[in-house]
Amino acid sequence: MPAHYWVYAAALVALIAWFGLRGMRSNDTAARRLTWVGGGLIATTALWLGLPLLAALVGVPVVGGLLIDAARLFGVAWWLVLAFFAIVALERFVWRALDRRQIGVPKLLKDVVRALVLVVAMFGVVSAAFDQSFTGVLAASGVLAVVIGFAMQSTLADLFSGIALNLERPYKVGDWVRVDGVLAGQVVEINWRATRLRSGEGNTVVMPNSKLAAAQIVNYDLSMSRYRAVLNVPLDARISPGLAKEALAAAALKSMRVCADPPPGVSTLEIRDASIVYEIAYWVDTFDDDARVRDEVATSIWYALDAAGIALGQTRDTERLMAERVLDHVDLFRDTDAALRKSIAAAATVATFHAGDVVVRLGDADSSMFVVARGVFEVALETDGRRVPVARLGTGDFFGEMSLLTGSPRSAHVTALCDTSALEFDKAALAPLLHAHPELAKKLGDVVLDRKLANDATLRALPPIERRQATRNEAAALLASIRRFFSLD
Repeated sequence: MPAHYWVYAAALVALIAWFGLRGMRSNDTAARRLTWVGGGLIATTALWLGLPLLAALVGVPVVGGLLIDAARLFGVAWWLVLAFFAIVALERFVWRALDRRQIGVPKLLKDVVRALVLVVAMFGVVSAAFDQSFTGVLAASGVLAVVIGFAMQSTLADLFSGIALNLERPYKVGDWVRVDGVLAGQVVEINWRATRLRSGEGNTVVMPNSKLAAAQIVNYDLSMSRYRAVLNVPLDARISPGLAKEALAAAALKSMRVCADPPPGVSTLEIRDASIVYEIAYWVDTFDDDARVRDEVATSIWYALDAAGIALGQTRDTERLMAERVLDHVDLFRDTDAALRKSIAAAATVATFHAGDVVVRLGDADSSMFVVARGVFEVALETDGRRVPVARLGTGDFFGEMSLLTGSPRSAHVTALCDTSALEFDKAALAPLLHAHPELAKKLGDVVLDRKLANDATLRALPPIERRQATRNEAAALLASIRRFFSLD
């Protein structure tokens, strides 16, 4: 055996002995394993190098031949133990050290390094088994490498693409990605040949690394944890943009998975002939929630618009539908049948107001009533020359009924607190219905009277008999006023 081999062997034995002494004093399982493997490496080194010397000293050809064959076997074992020793040493001193510094090493990189160690060991095994020099085996393997390279072009392309992806790290396990704007899924595994994605439907998609290296990848978890989703909704062009944006933003925020900060935003995306397309942008914590949140937001929007009588898409019946929906929840018309309510809804006009608009003023002479469709109105009275808020009215509430039915002056100030819409009924629109349905006057009068008496503290303080008589007198007077105002007699 060449002399420099002895030098290499001596240096290797000294290094392994140093590792062994450190490992024996350590409580680390990996260090102890390294010690035992190092001991095996020293033993195989001694046998591999010592048996040929012993064969030369024996001088018996048969025994010497057996010793030489045994030396080759221990040479093969030496390369295998050396490979195992190198893998354990890398785990103990390299990968762990990087983990302690919070430098994540991709699993693929570890697998590639282990594979390289095993390939080198394989060449060493061949050189030891056939008693050839290590460099000679490497040179002879060049032709074989060329043949294998041609036969495994795609596999090698996946391998090196995987290495490049792990070095660049455009995604990691757990990230949600979209590939070429089509396929979206969560990364569940990255190996030497392919990346496995789990789609939103729960299917596993295997993407070769070479395809991903050349694809356009959108990583929804790389820049920040939150994800911005967008939903487009077309509404009738007659709907006030302020009302539409308020209703859509509130409906989107109803989902508990939608982030309140930043809040959902609504903007006008496109104006068409009969509709306006609104873009609803909202934030969710992770892309994993996108499908569920999109369903919740869309469902919430449908119910919110349906309750408000706002129709989706291109429709010219939005106002009529809204009026019919709202009147179904108004106490004033609760005793009327559905057909009559539709006739009343057809007589209404939709009035829109901005925040701060004064709808009616105390003492004004007028003959119209308002039913709140969207938004909030504030009712205020005057005390010592200043306005004092006393109530707020929302969807389904009404005001101005005494002015409509009897022509009485306004009894309070009513102001819009936000962008609002209301159904307005005036005397001219309601008169034909009262003439066609005389019983409607009494029904409306009874509801208005109930509301008035509920707020009359003086009447409530009367004894039961006197209270009933006063109630009958009030009802008769109110009905007479209605019939006289609308010329029903």
